[in-house]
Formats: sequence, C-alpha cells, structure tokens
Amino acid sequence: MTLLEILALSLMFSFLVGFFLFLFPLLFFIKSKKLPIVEPILDNGKSFYLMNTFAASVGILHYGTAFFFDWYAKRYDLYEKRKEVPKDIQRWFIGYYILFMLMLFVFVLFCLVMHFGFDKT
Repeated sequence: MTLLEILALSLMFSFLVGFFLFLFPLLFFIKSKKLPIVEPILDNGKSFYLMNTFAASVGILHYGTAFFFDWYAKRYDLYEKRKEVPKDIQRWFIGYYILFMLMLFVFVLFCLVMHFGFDKT
C-alpha cells in the first residue's frame, strides 16, 4: 500500500468512527437530556428543536455556536439569555460543535485526497 492509500483509509476510518461512535450517540444524549433544559431558556418556551432528530441536530449546532461565539449570540439575541444556562450544559453543546466541525474537516480532507490524490486513468 502506498502512503496515499494509507492516508485515504485512515481519513475514511476516522470519519466513520467519529461519526457513528461519537457524534451520533452524543446527538441522542444531548437531545434527550440537555436540549429540553436549554430550549425553554433560550427560545422563550418554544420547543422547535425537540420535534425530531434532524431538527435537534440543527438546534444543537445552533446553540453550540451561540455558546462558543459572542458575535453569533449577539446576532440572534441570545447573548444575555445564554448566561442563564449552566456552564456544564454549555460545555456539552460546545463539545458537540467542535467535534462536528472536526469531523466535517476530516470528511472534506478525505474528499480532496480521493479527488486529487489518485490517478483518473
């Protein structure tokens, strides 16, 4: 095996393991345990993100970004409200956001290696 093939396989393995063993179970954990606590505080009692798993994943990334970046929280008027959410719960959302962005980077890197790395003949 060449070095390029090993790189491609390790990126693919890292993405699949990271997604199915870390992101997916963490999504269900945050959706069931942490999101019902955060959503009434930040969205004034509306529970849009608890409807289904897809909406929960969007909501977790939205809240994770709001907890991670001040400018994002100010843009969506969540800057003052996010202080009411306990810090340990905020860390779960920030951790999910960072892990998701890391897996997205690994996936894009894998796609670039597969597209530009191998001969097209």
